[in-house]
Amino acid sequence: MLELVLRIIVYGTVVSGIWALVASGFTLIFGVGRMLNFAHGSLFVLSAYFGIVLTKELGVNPYLSFIIAVLLVGVVGVGIYKVTISPIRHHEVMVIIVTLAIALLVEQILLLIFGDYGTSFPSLVKGIVRIGELPVPTKRIVSLIVAIITLILLEIFINKTKTGKSIMASAQDMEAATLMGINVEKVFMLTMFVSSVLAGVGGLLYSQIFSIKPEVAVKALIYAFAIVILGGLGSVRGSIVASFIVGYILITVTSLFGARWSEFTMLLTIIAILIVRPRGLFGVEE
Repeated sequence: MLELVLRIIVYGTVVSGIWALVASGFTLIFGVGRMLNFAHGSLFVLSAYFGIVLTKELGVNPYLSFIIAVLLVGVVGVGIYKVTISPIRHHEVMVIIVTLAIALLVEQILLLIFGDYGTSFPSLVKGIVRIGELPVPTKRIVSLIVAIITLILLEIFINKTKTGKSIMASAQDMEAATLMGINVEKVFMLTMFVSSVLAGVGGLLYSQIFSIKPEVAVKALIYAFAIVILGGLGSVRGSIVASFIVGYILITVTSLFGARWSEFTMLLTIIAILIVRPRGLFGVEE
């Protein structure tokens, strides 16, 4: 029984940390630009494949590959924004349609190149750590540490730096931010970069623990969207809290009843919470 509780706590925390990164990136771009980027899951998967190609095909050191892959996916995110989203960002429905089309296109390209086979990013560390009687792969612990550090850096960036405050000002009132001399377009591009980097870090951490396939992009999008809705649209802190709720539900149900029930139970719980609190846990009225 003790081992089961430890497994739920430890494994649930690791999974929650990864999904918190992805969901934070998704809600960040919505909070600033009121844009639902349905290509977010594709960025999650792309980062993993960038890292895998760099490491396995080009022989680049895994740590360096991790950094390069994250930066590459950030650049891809900015490119997607500049070429496809920026011209239509005032038309919310069109943004959803276009980014969804991009997501499907990326998935098909990855299927053509890599096939429908699972693969993984090489582990950054090896070995096992024992927590009580529970053996935990060191890579899971490292993934949690990286996720926590990244989220702390995001919090510092948003709340303590001049650029971060410009992002928050644009999120609160775009017209007022423009009158204050803030270049809103540059803010959107930077926000898209940060959002994509968060998805990228999450994708690389995920792919060193679990198998990655092109179809995982859809799963990542659904999880991120569900978490953001639960936490409250536009609330980064709400997304982080909701990520841990979702993560613990997934691991608890998987441990007790099997993986096939985990997503069903998670979505049912989210629906129940939203019936009681339609704006989500930390959402506010527009």
